[in-house]
This record gives sequence, C-alpha cells and structure tokens, in this order.
Amino acid sequence: MEQSYLMLLTILIMGLFMKNDSLAIAGAALILLKLLNLNLLLPKLEAYGLKVGIIIVTIGILAPIAAGKYSILEIYQSFRTPLGVSAVLGGVLIILLTGKGYVLLLETPAVAVPILLGTILGVILFKGIPVGPLVASGVAVLIYNMISYIQKIWKGI
Repeated sequence: MEQSYLMLLTILIMGLFMKNDSLAIAGAALILLKLLNLNLLLPKLEAYGLKVGIIIVTIGILAPIAAGKYSILEIYQSFRTPLGVSAVLGGVLIILLTGKGYVLLLETPAVAVPILLGTILGVILFKGIPVGPLVASGVAVLIYNMISYIQKIWKGI
C-alpha cells in the first residue's frame, strides 16, 4: 500500500475514533480523490484549500450579522466593554500566530500530522474544541521560538 494511503487512512481512523468529523471527512475525501485518480486536484487543494477554508469559516462567523441577530448599536457597545477590548486584543494575537502558522505549514507541510495529533490530544484530554491546524501551527511556532530563545540564553551562561 502506498504510504500516502496509509497516512490518510490513519487520519481517517483517528478522526472517526476521536469523533472529529472535520478530520474524518478530510481524510476520506483525500482517499477518494486518490482512488478516483483525481491527483491533479491535489496541487489546487494545497494551493487554495486554506484560503477557501478561511473564507468559509469567516462566513460562518459573520452569518449572525447577516441574519440580523445583532444591531450596529449592540456591536458598538460590545467594543466598550472589557470583554470587547479583550476580544480585539485576542483577535490581534491570534492573527499574528496564525500568520506564522500559515508560513510554517507552507514551508514544512510534514508538520501538519503532528499538529493534527496534538489537536486531537487536546480535544481528548482537555475536552477542547478543535479550532484548526492553522492556529495550532501558530502556537507551535511561538513555542518553538521560545524554546530556541531559552536554548540560546542557556548556552550563553
């Protein structure tokens, strides 16, 4: 069996076992593309998949606004609260991290599987909600940079 099938099958099984629908569907879809000999779509998915996914997530987040669930006044007032200010700061921090995670995934695609495993462990051990490999990649870069910095300091002592 080709290695890519084995890895995708492992990802599919992990997704099913951990009840992570997104992971299971992604693994199954990629296996299906390969079985149907649609490998020519894989470079397009690699190039545009993250961008399309981000657009879909953003649409999901903005849908309540489109549905009229929030007024302009309610949104404006939310900015004037400690939670609103924290949300803005959190958004800025996450964008910084996900930008670094995006670069990490582009430069080192093999790290995606360990990131997915870490995400799955976080869901299992801490009953977390999988927010995606992009955020996890950004956090991975932050942790890696912190460890590298500590190692440099340690060697200088």
